[in-house]
This record gives sequence, C-alpha cells and structure tokens, in this order.
Amino acid sequence: MAEDSTSEASTARQPGPRTLPDALRVIYIVDREAARDWQRLDTVLATGATCLWLRAPGATGAELYRSARDLVWRAHERGAAVLIGDRADVALASGADGVQLGFRSPPARKVRSWFPGWIGVSCHSEAELSSAARAGADFAVLSPLFGVPSKGGPLGTALFERLAAGVEIPVVALGGIDETNAVRAREAGAAGVAVIRALRDADDPGQAGRGLGQALSS
Repeated sequence: MAEDSTSEASTARQPGPRTLPDALRVIYIVDREAARDWQRLDTVLATGATCLWLRAPGATGAELYRSARDLVWRAHERGAAVLIGDRADVALASGADGVQLGFRSPPARKVRSWFPGWIGVSCHSEAELSSAARAGADFAVLSPLFGVPSKGGPLGTALFERLAAGVEIPVVALGGIDETNAVRAREAGAAGVAVIRALRDADDPGQAGRGLGQALSS
C-alpha cells in the first residue's frame, strides 16, 4: 500500500469498537509479517476478531510506526481496534486505540500520566495482576491459560477464574486458546481471548474467526 494513499485514507478512517469490552472479545496478535497478510486479516476481522495487537519487539520505532499506521487504517475501516505492544509513543502517533505493556515496557503508572488511550498489561501471576490494577491499567492479559510450547505449565481454568475475580479490571486469557476451548475461557471469567496460532495457522481463518467470535458472544 502506498504511503501517500494510506495517509489520505487514515484521515477519514472510521473508529474501532466504541467500548473496551467490545474490543477485548477476540484479540489477534500479529507480528510485522502477519500484519501484511491483508487477505487473512480481512477474513478474521469480518468473522470474529475485534482487535489486532501488533507485537514486534525487534522492530525499530520507525518500522513499528509504519506497520502500525497501515494496520490502524485497515482495522478501523472494519470496526476493529488496534493495540501496539510496548510502545505507547508509537500507539499515540499512529492513532492506535491502546498500548499493551510487557516486561520491556515502562510501568503502567508512568504511561497513564500522559497516554490517553487504553492501557493493557501482560501478567502471569496474582501479584502482577494486582499491580496492574493499582497502576491504572484498563485491562490485563493473563497467561498461559491452557499452555503453549516453551512457556511453562498452564494456569488452568480454576486458577484463572480465581485470579481474574480478584481484580476489578477486565482480564483477557492468552495461551493455547482456539475455537474448540475458547468457551472454557469465557466460563472462567475471561473478558476475551488473545490468540496467535488459532488464526495465523488456520486452514480456514474464516471458520476459526467465527468459532472464536461465537464462543465469546454466547
């Protein structure tokens, strides 16, 4: 997509979901390569994904901004939100809806002092969840629910439910989630799910998107 046409289009883009709960329902995590797969993105946005999370820790600020700008335009045209991983400055400059803070990021409390968008914090324990809530985060992503290769043992639904109930902010589930088990995440109190492989590697991304969307809407 040419930069001049993207810039012109971005000034007239439609906003993403009007509320945070709508945006958190199904989050598709993409790297810079996946962010260029417009056909798959359009399919999953049309069938179930409500938010795109651009996660590219190795990218420079300029590279991340270019990817973010195009992604924001694409997602907002289709009624979805965008989160930028770690870089609140890039989120603000690109017009993204929020930032997702991880261990590479500055503390949520410092970001909240100047960033007007949604702030999410990635958490793996009760202490991290409590800290995120106290720091003014709008939501948290808690993982791994069902486990993923090389990420250690899963929390499981019982522990996830207990931890999510202990904070007053929405908690999104991440880790080993797909269309077959997403309803279990919802039943455990998840405000939504965040996925990579379930949509990136699906032979039929439309079916996968619909399955996730239906599981979190029922």
